[in-house]
Amino acid sequence: MRIVLPFCLGTPPRGFYHEFMAAIAEALLELGHTPLPFAFARMLEARPEEAQALGRMLDSERPDAAIDVAGWGCALTQVLAKHPHLGSMAYVALLLDQPHNQPLNGISSPRLYGAYPDLDHPAQVRLLFPGIRLAGEMLAPPAIRRSRDYFATATERDIDVLYVGNLSPRCLARFWSDPTHPVREGDYDVPFCDALFEAVLAEPKRSFHLAVKAALLQSPKVRPGRHLQIQLRAVEMCLRQCFRRDAVLAVARSGVNLLVVGRGWESLRLPGNVKIIAQTDYEGLFRLAARAKVSLDASTYIDGVNDRVFSYALNHSVCFTNATGLLRTLIGEERGIFFYSIRDLEALAESIKGLLGSPERLREAGERAHETVLGAHTWRHRVSNLLSQITAS
Repeated sequence: MRIVLPFCLGTPPRGFYHEFMAAIAEALLELGHTPLPFAFARMLEARPEEAQALGRMLDSERPDAAIDVAGWGCALTQVLAKHPHLGSMAYVALLLDQPHNQPLNGISSPRLYGAYPDLDHPAQVRLLFPGIRLAGEMLAPPAIRRSRDYFATATERDIDVLYVGNLSPRCLARFWSDPTHPVREGDYDVPFCDALFEAVLAEPKRSFHLAVKAALLQSPKVRPGRHLQIQLRAVEMCLRQCFRRDAVLAVARSGVNLLVVGRGWESLRLPGNVKIIAQTDYEGLFRLAARAKVSLDASTYIDGVNDRVFSYALNHSVCFTNATGLLRTLIGEERGIFFYSIRDLEALAESIKGLLGSPERLREAGERAHETVLGAHTWRHRVSNLLSQITAS
């Protein structure tokens, strides 16, 4: 198959997007397909000269499908939809974030497929965009490349616990109630946002869309589409930041040596056993993982997978995550992933301390996690599954 890969140039050159694009192209070649990268300057935009260049590519290459990472090439689909021969070409939006942060509804394609990192996302899409028409949906969380396994070349295993992720102190409070807050972006329904926030905290293992439905019953004025997107974006951002802060603080207070990588953490009073590095690029994340005995994930992907979980596992770093909905079935503790509850962070800290105090158990868990992701969670696995599903429908 010949697969168009819309590629946004206006993204950080050493970030996750470039990594994923390279991995998908590599996987297509391994599987015997032909990747057709098409560069465009800015996400969600298509300049006239880009539209013309894409039209010429479509005429000359006659591709079979497109895989659009994050859906950022959505403006280009206006060109695809008007093409006389390729208007019905399969178009896969490989989403990497919560649906309220992704432009799925901005894509014009009669054969649009949604590929999600979380099992709960199809239900969220129905709530956000009730009129959307999709040819199919599939689970496709970010995967790993074998070449990003740096465990064998790591000179030392000197990080006891690693956490990677930025903290936004401004989003730790319920900013939807503050009309002067700099993060506000629209018309918030305060009762809805409060109800959703409290519903998630009350049952953090419950699928997110169920909490949304419960909050909607209390706020019938909240409308699908952009209005609901604004509400969900605000609440989920606050939850994301709170989960990160609370998990890191719990581990830090346990006394274990903790390396935190990301911006914003200097705003907290962290104890002396915590070291902070302001940032790293995506390759640096893998190299840090190869030095880490344990890695911490704090996620709002309760029924899905953050890409870092697989990256840590690839490098033999045992990951503790609160994302229990899918991973407990997909991998499970017997295969090197450990789970915790946001509502019992003391137990998380004690579990990490216990594992660090059992070197042989730690080593075995890291090996099992490594073997598990290599066996079923490489980009080759993901791309093969995507293509088999679009060709079968």
